[in-house]
Amino acid sequence: MTAPAFSTDEASDRQISGFDHLVYLRVFEGCNLHCLHCFIPANPRRMKMDDIRAVPRLLQGRVEPGAVVLLQWHGGEPTLMGSEFIREGIREIKKHGVDYIWKFGIQTNLANFDKSWIPLYQEEFSGEVGVSWDPEIRLLNRHALESSSEYNRLFDDRLSILVESGLKPHVVTTATKTLFKHFRNPFDFFLHWIVRGVSSVHLERVTRTGHARENWNAVGLCNAEYSRHMSRWMRAYYLLRSRRKGLNNLHVSPFDDLAASVKSLANGKPKANGCWSGNCDMRFHTIDADGYKPGCTAITSEIGNRNAHHQLDLGEDIRSFRDSRIFDCRNCKYRPICSSGCLALDFDDGSGECSGGYGLLETASELEREFDFETGARQMRGARRKISLKPDYAPP
Repeated sequence: MTAPAFSTDEASDRQISGFDHLVYLRVFEGCNLHCLHCFIPANPRRMKMDDIRAVPRLLQGRVEPGAVVLLQWHGGEPTLMGSEFIREGIREIKKHGVDYIWKFGIQTNLANFDKSWIPLYQEEFSGEVGVSWDPEIRLLNRHALESSSEYNRLFDDRLSILVESGLKPHVVTTATKTLFKHFRNPFDFFLHWIVRGVSSVHLERVTRTGHARENWNAVGLCNAEYSRHMSRWMRAYYLLRSRRKGLNNLHVSPFDDLAASVKSLANGKPKANGCWSGNCDMRFHTIDADGYKPGCTAITSEIGNRNAHHQLDLGEDIRSFRDSRIFDCRNCKYRPICSSGCLALDFDDGSGECSGGYGLLETASELEREFDFETGARQMRGARRKISLKPDYAPP
């Protein structure tokens, strides 16, 4: 097939995000941790250098020539392949992929990090490192829950070295039931990263895939729970940005993505962002040792994984799958900025909330009227309503 030309909106998104297509390169699916929520059960599948060389060829016909491609080294734990393997892999991709403009990212748990990695991150990753962290559910020993504390100490040591070296960490934490129990006060979560020199955090939605399937009662959230918790945290985030001078450098997604989306809708030029955009249908790709898979790594993690007890497989035509589940969204006022969220989630899970998070979008819209999202400053538009942060707060 031939990739379609970009619309004006997609070109605008490129300027914001910095890439046209995102490729998850699951170079090695083994791991040095056992995480109760991980959507990729650890397995021995790994890519050889010949597989890496084939990446540009696998993208032909799916990615238009001249596109900016962000290639995300992923796993499992990609650093277990060694820094020299990754460096050679980058050289080979550039050599065989001259039709594309390449950018490189990585996602690591830092357990394997030391100063020997710093030159690679500085030279090939623009000094930016994707870092995964979660409280309580990341274990050094799968048979010992207490090993999460040992990992936290190790993580803090590694993160300190990374920040002191001048590298910029982008922290990814999964929005699990465990996270919201651990940080009952969302301000504690934000300050946890501020004092560690982190300015970029992403709250990734938990999906019932991989290990999360078997641990869903402990880590999972239904659609309504997700909207309720995230609404409360989004309120706290913008209260923090408005009240705490000098802390506005902390940026948390998807809150910033949601802010931009509802603002665009209010301005009459709706533009979806992040996982609400549906970009994963055509612009996100996964490549592993078995070859090419359409979509992001979250919806392809169980395909061909010998340690996965179930398999989520949406097939090749992801866009048709999405269309089939949003047939009743036509009258939703947020339809122009929402494509129903992650396809790994049930659109209607019986909780009274959709996978797109109508209640969360309502909260974002309310905050758009209350705050200037770009500065975090409160605005004087209309009557000011007291913002509740009580744990039992639920979106309208």
